[in-house]
Amino acid sequence: MDECRFLPLDQLVDPPVVLRLVNRGSVAYLELRDSLAHYGPLNSVCVRPSLRCPGKYDVADGLYRVTAAREIALPGFPCIIKDLTDDELLAIQVQANALRPETTPLEYARQIKRIMEARPQATLAEISSRVLHKSPTWVSETLGLLRLRRDYALAVDRGEMPLGCAYELARVLPTFQPQFFDAARTMPVPEFRALVQAFLKQFQEAVRQGKLDAFFTEDFRPQAYMRPLKEVEPEYEKPAISALVLTAENCKTPLDAWRAALAWVIHLDRASIEAQRQAVLRRGRKRAKEVSDKQP
Repeated sequence: MDECRFLPLDQLVDPPVVLRLVNRGSVAYLELRDSLAHYGPLNSVCVRPSLRCPGKYDVADGLYRVTAAREIALPGFPCIIKDLTDDELLAIQVQANALRPETTPLEYARQIKRIMEARPQATLAEISSRVLHKSPTWVSETLGLLRLRRDYALAVDRGEMPLGCAYELARVLPTFQPQFFDAARTMPVPEFRALVQAFLKQFQEAVRQGKLDAFFTEDFRPQAYMRPLKEVEPEYEKPAISALVLTAENCKTPLDAWRAALAWVIHLDRASIEAQRQAVLRRGRKRAKEVSDKQP
């Protein structure tokens, strides 16, 4: 039967077989070490009685945590003690590494956002250093992923886009992200970063010159959608705006009038198209101002 016990670190030794050597210079190791120093052990490690060192225990799973604990001189670690052969010990390492679910970038972003919302008075720097033990740059870039369009965010989580490119794509307004999506999936990160920076420089120049409208109307396409019956039925019973529509559409034949009437019904008459264009501009200007305020 398995036994759970808090063991001093000097009783824990490296196993005779190791699936993955500890890389003390890796970001993952350094972050784990800092987390242990701040919070202490949050999970137990799996050990077995050592055959090579009587009275001590081989670490079956959790060597990274134990190595980091030694480096920061923790007194010990909570352990689950199992009787294992060498083959079983290696099998546990394989199982632990193969089946351990990876947290996706967007999951990190959503949880960081929750942490920040729970601490509205804390700055990003304080959250980064005191709570998450991450660099402010990493926290800021990770949070930026929440600005991606939903389908592009899914592509990031599926590993279809380099994370560095995703960080850069998130700096672009969602309106313009489709222009860069294919490049984000295929270009090297440095080249894509240069592409985005060139666009943002052009965008900022348009902000300064008050020429943003061209950005939001260049690819504008009016969308057809039906007018509600409460608008169409009164016009059928007693035409009130038909003369305005026919004049605006410059109708000269019965077919022109027929098409103008249908265009009005599906919001593709000139007045409706202009209303859609103005709505796009209003939304674009609002988003542009929000992004512009955040740009250095």
